[in-house]
Amino acid sequence: MPTRDPSPGALHRLSLSEPTDPIGARSAVTDTDIRRLVEAFYTRVREDDLLGPIFAREVAEWSRHLPKMTDFWSTVILRTGRYAGRPIEAHLRIDGLSPDHFRRWLGLWESTVGDEMPPEARDAFVLAARRMASSMQSRLFPAGGPH
Repeated sequence: MPTRDPSPGALHRLSLSEPTDPIGARSAVTDTDIRRLVEAFYTRVREDDLLGPIFAREVAEWSRHLPKMTDFWSTVILRTGRYAGRPIEAHLRIDGLSPDHFRRWLGLWESTVGDEMPPEARDAFVLAARRMASSMQSRLFPAGGPH
């Protein structure tokens, strides 16, 4: 599968410390809530006609992926520090990834957050996801096109 060489500096970690808690998400959710959100979201992803095939091809062990994503969102929202991956590098290896995939991912995420999270926590999850999607796209598709 083809990969791209990132531009200098493109592989730095996403900032997980930007303020994303404008109305108290940390006090409104627990790790259990985040795990439930992640599981519901990836159920939708696997059923999605655009995202499902990519995830089916790229995720070999869902029993490892889901806890990793739970740790990621726990780090983003609760500041637990459990996630230490390199999301840009992981996404650089995905053949056929396009901005359409990010739009669909974000739409599914926002819908799932709306269904699964209490109102006072939703903005924090959505804002963080929008920032990450924007940051990733700017690094993966610097000229605005897919790789």
